[in-house]
Amino acid sequence: MNRLSTITLSTALIITMSGCERPKAPGMEKPPEGPVPLTTTEVKTGNFPAVLEATGQTEAYNTVQIYARVNGYLQKRHYTEGSFVKEGQTLFVIDPSDLKNSYNTAKAAYDLASANYTNAKAVFNRIKPLAQANAASQQELDTATANERNSAAALAGAAAAFEQAKLNLSYTTIKAPMSGFVDQSKVDIGTYISAGANGLLTTMYQNNPIYVHFTFSENQKIARQNAIASGKLITPKDNVYDVELTLSDGVALTRKGKIDFISPFIDPTTGNITYRAVIDNSDHKLLPGQFVKVKVKGMEWKDALYVPQKTLLSGEKGKFVYAIEANNTVTPKPVVAGEWIGENVIIESGITAGTKIAADSLPKLKPGAEVIPNAK
Repeated sequence: MNRLSTITLSTALIITMSGCERPKAPGMEKPPEGPVPLTTTEVKTGNFPAVLEATGQTEAYNTVQIYARVNGYLQKRHYTEGSFVKEGQTLFVIDPSDLKNSYNTAKAAYDLASANYTNAKAVFNRIKPLAQANAASQQELDTATANERNSAAALAGAAAAFEQAKLNLSYTTIKAPMSGFVDQSKVDIGTYISAGANGLLTTMYQNNPIYVHFTFSENQKIARQNAIASGKLITPKDNVYDVELTLSDGVALTRKGKIDFISPFIDPTTGNITYRAVIDNSDHKLLPGQFVKVKVKGMEWKDALYVPQKTLLSGEKGKFVYAIEANNTVTPKPVVAGEWIGENVIIESGITAGTKIAADSLPKLKPGAEVIPNAK
């Protein structure tokens, strides 16, 4: 092939390729020339439910460690480990043999002291009027008075010892101090138990009601406080909320609950503030230590500005909407967006109620573009 033929072929290929330009991918087309037809909507106000969302963890309402209060051999266990028991139900029995002997001894001492006091009091009551009538000496009255007082003191001491012996004997039967679930036993049957710190037998957990702990950032807390102070956010009058908990398997449980604790300090590690809600758990579906997704419902945004979610765009400087100007051009208005509620999003600042904004054809718009509002 000569040089002239090569040049002619190259020219033909260039012409052919320039006539077969690759089509643009959907959404990559250039905006059309001239005004853009679009639909408008207005920035509106309304009341919306406010929802606090966080990750939380459950905790038993009460956690009680069960200790032995007297020494002795563990004789019986009367519950199934891990089961639910009612308040007053017997959990353990410690061999009462030694304490029964102590009880009998204390009772005998009390009975003797009681008899001595009865006799001393009778003598005193007999001597006193005789001494007043000079039929008995002062020495006899003094002796009767001393015996009555000494026997009364001895009776009081014996009564205290007897009561302590009864208490110690009662401590051999260990009962549930509340209704709840009982952990596994820490001591095997037949083991000698020492009272006090070394006598841990098991642990009980009261799960109804149950606590849920969750956290919010410092900024979130301040924003909520400001919204409440300004009247934009209304809290329940009785401070009772609906708390929705989503478990790890996706099941959502909605319960009545009350926020009963807000930490008085900010965690310096995370910058978060801990909240605690106490909620109903009468069906015992929640267990201590579960991680859950928390939604706290019951508050309300009052007269909040909102726009449809589809009208909110993101730019280099944050969120914005396209406002329709009087001359039918669009201007991007930076806004601070709040909660997303259904198909709408709350606008905290940046725009006023009644402002007309673009509701569609958003990819075709650019600042200053001419539009044809509400074109059919």
